[in-house]
Amino acid sequence: MTRTAVPVRVAAPERWQLVRSRHPEGWLWGVAGAGWLVLGVLAVRGGHHSAASMGGHAAGWPAMVAVMAPLISGNVRYAAMRSPRRSRPVVTVDVVAGWALVWAVAAVVLAVGTSLLVNAAGVLPAVALTTLGAIGWQHTRLKRRSLARCHRLLAPPIDRGRARRVARRHGVALGRDCVLSCWPLMVLMAVAGHNPLVAASCVGVAWCERRRRPHHDPATQETSLVIAATGATAFVLAVLV
Repeated sequence: MTRTAVPVRVAAPERWQLVRSRHPEGWLWGVAGAGWLVLGVLAVRGGHHSAASMGGHAAGWPAMVAVMAPLISGNVRYAAMRSPRRSRPVVTVDVVAGWALVWAVAAVVLAVGTSLLVNAAGVLPAVALTTLGAIGWQHTRLKRRSLARCHRLLAPPIDRGRARRVARRHGVALGRDCVLSCWPLMVLMAVAGHNPLVAASCVGVAWCERRRRPHHDPATQETSLVIAATGATAFVLAVLV
């Protein structure tokens, strides 16, 4: 006579620990959620003009970087899962910290450039110029090369101290390539007043290139058409709002 196996119930804290151990990169989605919340608040409270002000840029640029964070979730997960379990939390933080540091510097430069462009040319010409620039950037070798490098993975050393240093350098390299690949999309979001609809489309393009396409075939023509449609949407929104 055989006994029927009885399912073993796992307590909620233990289930949470299990999820954390299997998905050490999961907190990046919380960061992205906070970013989307900020973009939504900017859109509701002030529309285009408020979001494009200095205060709007000060809140909008960190939010835009935050919503891009899940793009490196695969890189972060790979590095964490190839580290000892006790080192996984710090490895994930170090990779993301290196990536975020590069984006923080780039965001300051791009925010200043965006403000100068909008003040000099006006919102509608800035949207048109940025859209054309983003489409053109899709076809450059630097774009293709940096996008391919965004697929790089890292298995950190076993030693905890060395692993942290290597993880930070890996994060910086990912940040550099991410900036080179996506900066025109970020500028398009900014000149559109950090509008969530424009941001969602731009993040969708970056997600498709990074997570759904092989690095040797990023579907340049298709993404260019999506960027053109996004720019047209941003232009209409700027007129209406």
